[in-house]
Amino acid sequence: MRRLLFDVSKWHLYLHRDARNLPAVAESDAPLRQLEDELFDVLYAGEGPPLPQQQRAPEHLAAWAEGLHGAFKALPAFERLARQCRGDADAAAVAVESLVEQLQPKLPEAPALPEAGTLRRVAARASTEALEAVAEAQELASGLAHVAGAGTERGAPGNGEQAQRLLPRLRTDKRLRRVAELAGRFKRILAEKRRQRVRRGADEVADVEQGDTLARLLSSELARLTHPRTRLAFLRDFTEKRCLQYRLAGTATLGRGPLVLCIDKSGSMDGPKDVWATAVALALLGMAQEEKRAFSLLCFSGTVTYEATVPPGGALPQDALFVDCAGGTDIGAALGRALDIIQSEDARMKAADVVLVTDGISDDDEALVLRERAQALGATVLGFGIDVAPERLAPWCDHAQAINSVEMLEPAAVESLSRT
Repeated sequence: MRRLLFDVSKWHLYLHRDARNLPAVAESDAPLRQLEDELFDVLYAGEGPPLPQQQRAPEHLAAWAEGLHGAFKALPAFERLARQCRGDADAAAVAVESLVEQLQPKLPEAPALPEAGTLRRVAARASTEALEAVAEAQELASGLAHVAGAGTERGAPGNGEQAQRLLPRLRTDKRLRRVAELAGRFKRILAEKRRQRVRRGADEVADVEQGDTLARLLSSELARLTHPRTRLAFLRDFTEKRCLQYRLAGTATLGRGPLVLCIDKSGSMDGPKDVWATAVALALLGMAQEEKRAFSLLCFSGTVTYEATVPPGGALPQDALFVDCAGGTDIGAALGRALDIIQSEDARMKAADVVLVTDGISDDDEALVLRERAQALGATVLGFGIDVAPERLAPWCDHAQAINSVEMLEPAAVESLSRT
């Protein structure tokens, strides 16, 4: 479709407008909006075909657009920005928004340009700011991975009709931004912890390699020590780490089975506690998806108020991130429903881990019955009490621990969650 200087694909125009929640494209779009369409096209797919001279914008508008495009094209920072955004509509949209935000104060209402030196400085600063904005947006989006509509790549799970309604919300929804920040951080912490456990769990011979680990040397190498003619050759190879030794591989099973997460949504959870719990949910969802484990989320107060199950390769509905906090706390109702889910799909949910996050307590009359039922199903219940002593959750849980800070993932919590 004709813009100021270039013929921009209608599909690219749609992606741009959809990513930024802008009105549909029209011939009557303001010059600045048309320039934004062209910048998006350059960043997302590379510069499109130029319009014939007679189809270009009026001369003064064309000169204005050429000056801006030329200023950006000459900048290494803009080239890096284009590489960062290529094929990623969300990143390109964030970049365009940042570029325009930086440029607009320097551009008069009537299309005109500052002098060349000033324009280069403004364009360079705008490109640098846009690079930072894109990096931040991609980091936040990684925290929301596996949520419907939050895919950062075309074709990613859940990246469908709702895809462009969640990420733009990050720019205005402070709670969602904080959830995404914490979730991304928690995912990295848990992933690193589990990688360390795999390395420590190496106990199966997988191959032969060269090295100097005495405990893993082949017997034929050790035999060289017994003869004077081969001893010096062995010592040389040992010093140079060229002795033959066994290579070990880890066999530890880190993911025992599906995960069922019960999050307290009572009124007292509203605020940072709920943000922390939601971020933990996304971190556990990411872990479950990576290991191809089923994941169920239950939100509860006096009753179960929200429920969603995510199969391997699936996506969590966006609604799960925005369940309101109100009412009291009934742990029995949440755990009872969690066990119902496990029992209803016993073969698929075998050896499930149930994770409970709450800041309150409730009548434990049902606790013993639920614990026995969980044991019969092979389910383990792990409890996290936010400002709640572990012994208050002990009637319900096989393991319980207190959470003292909702600004981080405490080492004890990392250890427990990484074992689920």
